[in-house]
Amino acid sequence: MTAHLPPPRGALPLTPPERAEAASKTRRFLTALADLPRDNRFTRRRQLAAIRAARGSLSDLDDTGLRDRAAEVGAALRQGELTGRLLVDAFALIDEAFCRETGFRFHDTQLLAGLHLARGRFVEMATGEGKTFTAALPAALHALAGCAVHVVTVNDYLAERDAAETAPILARLGLTSAHVIHGMELPEKRAAYAANVTYCTNKELVFDYLKDRAKEAARSPLAYRMWLETVEPPLVTRLDYVIVDEADSVLIDEANIPLILTEPTRNTLSPRFLQQAMELAERDDSAWEDEDDLGFSALRTEALARLVATLDDPDPEWQALALAEEVLTQARAARDRFRRDTHYIVEEEKIVLVDQQTGRPMPDRSLPFGLQQILEVREGLEPSASRKTLAKLSFQLYFRKYHKIAGMSGTMREVRAEMRDIYRTGLAAVPTHKPVIRQRLHRRLFSTTDEKLDWAVARAEEIRDQGRPVLLGVSSVQLSEALAERLRDRALPHDVLNARRLAEEAEIVAEAGQGGRVTVVTNMAGRGTDIKLSKAVKDAGGLHVVIADALESDRLDRQLYGRAGRQGDPGSYDIVHALDEPELKLLLSRGAIAAFGRLRALAPAAASAFYFRYLAYRRNRLEGIRRSRRVKLLKSEEKRDEMLSFTRRR
Repeated sequence: MTAHLPPPRGALPLTPPERAEAASKTRRFLTALADLPRDNRFTRRRQLAAIRAARGSLSDLDDTGLRDRAAEVGAALRQGELTGRLLVDAFALIDEAFCRETGFRFHDTQLLAGLHLARGRFVEMATGEGKTFTAALPAALHALAGCAVHVVTVNDYLAERDAAETAPILARLGLTSAHVIHGMELPEKRAAYAANVTYCTNKELVFDYLKDRAKEAARSPLAYRMWLETVEPPLVTRLDYVIVDEADSVLIDEANIPLILTEPTRNTLSPRFLQQAMELAERDDSAWEDEDDLGFSALRTEALARLVATLDDPDPEWQALALAEEVLTQARAARDRFRRDTHYIVEEEKIVLVDQQTGRPMPDRSLPFGLQQILEVREGLEPSASRKTLAKLSFQLYFRKYHKIAGMSGTMREVRAEMRDIYRTGLAAVPTHKPVIRQRLHRRLFSTTDEKLDWAVARAEEIRDQGRPVLLGVSSVQLSEALAERLRDRALPHDVLNARRLAEEAEIVAEAGQGGRVTVVTNMAGRGTDIKLSKAVKDAGGLHVVIADALESDRLDRQLYGRAGRQGDPGSYDIVHALDEPELKLLLSRGAIAAFGRLRALAPAAASAFYFRYLAYRRNRLEGIRRSRRVKLLKSEEKRDEMLSFTRRR
């Protein structure tokens, strides 16, 4: 008798079989929406005109009638057939709900952005154009059609704020909405994910997904099937439609950062071994290869034994050569790339990482094994135990799992080609509702940070005396506190918004637009922050922003100075750098920095002009290198998924 191997088992579905029919209808609707007649300027003009024309017919409905009409449109959408007429009807209903709740109508640029998002595109909208309410248009459309809708943003503050602002609008259409933030109890999260529209952060969403899959992987097929049938199914079960706010930050800047779900083990590294690794990292620069374009250097293979031999009494763990090389490399990285109050802070005897994109603390995150423990020993803390990896996933691979993805940002044109290649969707640039009249006033280069900060403080005092508010933007907690100390020395009232003052964020942001207010901010006040201005402040010239640090990309500059001159308001900004900034060493070579120092001594104005042009070139070049790394990571993850596709562990 001949034995036959059974065919490989496919990955088990995300949803139980009884939900297959509903999921099929959802897919038909999403496919139909993507297959609308070819989009063009004339089609969009007709749709905008039709939405405006429908406003009069809906104003006669009472609130109950509006919900009933929304239910009728939702029922038609759930049939899986979406026509241009249904799209217009749905947007008109949402516009009416918006008007009843706020007293305003969506303006044409918001409606236009909503049409693009509904078709599964990325949209570049300038800061201050109302992206929060714009996202409600496609979110409500898909929710009415029965799709699970996730609106993803970059921090808990924005997730909670956006959910609160849009909830009354969605409720008028008979839809539920909720938010998921860090620290919520499991029942609260489960209820939030069950809402028609869920607002959440990218990290919280992906980690919840990973936790579900880690539980799934630990079960046998029968136990897994029974688990899906219990009263507590996975939190994140349907990946129908996602709108990613600040899409370039989530999908590009953080794309190659793997999210790793771990649990502690009993193993740890001895403090003596880690201390010796830090000592060796300071010795003999010739033992290390030249830095690459991103500032990383590797240990020369033949140098490890030579370095260890210089220790008087090597710790026994140096005998494990693979571990020794890894920890020594991590010690070098800690020395060169991780500074207290810039990349992390110490709170309650723990290392708390600071998100370099948002400036926010990440208390539940840790660095790779070895690097985390080295920083702990460096700060006089007890090294934590090693951790076992349960699951890992990158943002770019996770968000490619959605049936349809859309996103918004004010800074996407530089990465549009990568977004198209990786997420298979295009970019639409939406004009501003009012002309932008923001002005750049100064770009200055200084030799030292002290000179730069003195100039920034004097500039803040000058603008403050005009009755205008000032934002002083830096990249680190350390620099924000140094700037605050100088303001105190000048007796200038001010606020500081950084990773140490997360609880006061809403209050500080609310007061930052008052006349004569000076606020020192990190990247926390970049993406999504809306600073309200009074008429008196607008008449005085609006908000002024001083960017007093070399940020990683032009997009981060644009996000920060984009706090000024929003929605047609007046505003202005300055950019000032210093040649001794630690972050500048990650952008320019030591030789280039030295050359600019010599040139500045001879011709300051020429040095400043040439420096900023060269900095833009270097930022673009480094962005290309990072893009290549992101593509390699994606291919590696896809290959791993392909190899594991015959198991449930995909």
